Amino acid sequence: MKPNILLFPFLTIVAVICSHFITVDAQEAEKALTPAELESRRQSVVNLETHITNREARLGQIVADIRALDDRVEAGVTEIVSMLSQVKDSEESKVRIANVKADVITGLRKTIEYYKTHRDTLREQLRTGKSELPKEALEKDLAIFDARIEKRVAQIVELAKSFTDPQELEKYEVTSRSSLFGWSVDNEEISEAWKQNRRESRHTESAREGVSKGLQDSIAFLEQRNAYLAEKLKSPNISESEREFYQSEMGQNTSLAEQRSQQLYEFSSGSATATESVVGNEAHEMDQLVQSSRADLREDFFAIFRKYAELNRARAELKQLEDNLAARKKWLQDYENRKPN
Repeated sequence: MKPNILLFPFLTIVAVICSHFITVDAQEAEKALTPAELESRRQSVVNLETHITNREARLGQIVADIRALDDRVEAGVTEIVSMLSQVKDSEESKVRIANVKADVITGLRKTIEYYKTHRDTLREQLRTGKSELPKEALEKDLAIFDARIEKRVAQIVELAKSFTDPQELEKYEVTSRSSLFGWSVDNEEISEAWKQNRRESRHTESAREGVSKGLQDSIAFLEQRNAYLAEKLKSPNISESEREFYQSEMGQNTSLAEQRSQQLYEFSSGSATATESVVGNEAHEMDQLVQSSRADLREDFFAIFRKYAELNRARAELKQLEDNLAARKKWLQDYENRKPN
């Protein structure tokens, strides 16, 4: 294909124009500022410092809001778990308390999955370095999410251990005895205690198995993850920062798998914790209390993550302002170190 000869004059003109503006920009950069212009530049630094101070105050308010919400959630969840771990059903309540416990365990599992989703996002940002936030902030947030996950796992195990163990009870009991012509006849009926134990066993067995399986699945995942990371470390194409990140994760996974194994052993081998049977309308009232508290805690829980998103935006904005301030100060320092003609 023949070159377009008409294009060469045009490109030459563009090159001349660009060269002109580059020269002008260089000259402007070397040109001495008037006292008024220099003072304006200095004042812009002062103004930006004030802006940063205001944004830092706002960021502090967001952090305080998150801490208040988190404290409220943690106190509420701890209260519910502690209360339910001390009680069990009676013949009057049937399996109402057992069902409440199972529902709370399901809710705790959901919060763990929510924490894990945000945790995985943070780990990916740390691995790639692609984040508007400082590494220290990401690592601090990650540690908080890890702590919350571990606390929820411990609370699930605590609740599950409070389920009533199956008991070997006599199925029939003598309810009355009659005599006729010197013969005694016993009237037997199915024991109410046997019925209650059977009801509880049916409802709690699946919940206990679910907790046991959850711990086993967690151990299996951590082991599989470490096997995957070990293969990644064999690649010559990963960066040194990624290598350090993977090695750190493998160490954490190994420690966590050991902790899960200990939790599984204690849960599987230990007997149920001592509990008191509820009486009268206590089970109904406790059920209503838990449901109401959980609704409030759910609102606070999701409010935390809305505030967390706001916090990340504020931290990213603050970092940009701080970078801008550092650039302005450096420019002034460099300018003052020069001796313009």
